[in-house]
Amino acid sequence: MTNDPATMTTRPPAQLSVACVDDDTLIRLGFAELLRNLGDVRTYDNATALVRDAPDVDVVVLDLWLPGSTDPNHPAACLQGAGAVREIHRLGYPILLYTNERRREVLAACLAAGAQGIVHKTEPFAAVEHAITVVAAGGGVITTELAGLAEAVTARGDMPSLSPRQLDVLRGRARGESFKAIGARLFISPKTAEAYMGEVSKRFASFLATHSPADLERYLGVGVGDLLGPQPGCEECTAREARTPRGA
Repeated sequence: MTNDPATMTTRPPAQLSVACVDDDTLIRLGFAELLRNLGDVRTYDNATALVRDAPDVDVVVLDLWLPGSTDPNHPAACLQGAGAVREIHRLGYPILLYTNERRREVLAACLAAGAQGIVHKTEPFAAVEHAITVVAAGGGVITTELAGLAEAVTARGDMPSLSPRQLDVLRGRARGESFKAIGARLFISPKTAEAYMGEVSKRFASFLATHSPADLERYLGVGVGDLLGPQPGCEECTAREARTPRGA
């Protein structure tokens, strides 16, 4: 995923245009000011607005944690995390993630969803500007603040995955629900719910040896409202997740 800058052919900054999607007003204002030398810089406070506007830009710089749309009927409502990456990638934009997120499983999943690079928000702004030019040229970049992520991306094909039903049971156990309660909620028997959790335990045995189901849910980013999970109260998010295996 990383590229040697010396071997990359990048376009002059003046030929680039950028859309910045971030719910932090100061970050949006900062991008508009600091990237003036790139040319046109457009800013959005949520991914839904970007998808609706479909601007003519070379790169989308995307924060992963974003508020939901105020229009719940819009097909891109509540987009954040991997869901936002998939939708923006589907429109054909190169995507650079600009985030405080550090969970390697979560970031690897967002890269797999279509992002081409990640810059951590602790990096100097010069690293952001350079990463934008690399991504615009078709390259990939992971900055030094996220050392070890490239290895996680490479190994991702060997990472255990969970089915939607296994995720449902994990979320229930993460909140302290009994198998009886989970079974009643999902219209399955308690024994079946226990079997689903057994499969989860087998796949993440080393992690669960020293961590709880709630820890595993956070580690994978699959909880309700998390970056790889459905958004609270959003039927479209829940339906989208049911159609998409974890991390796809």
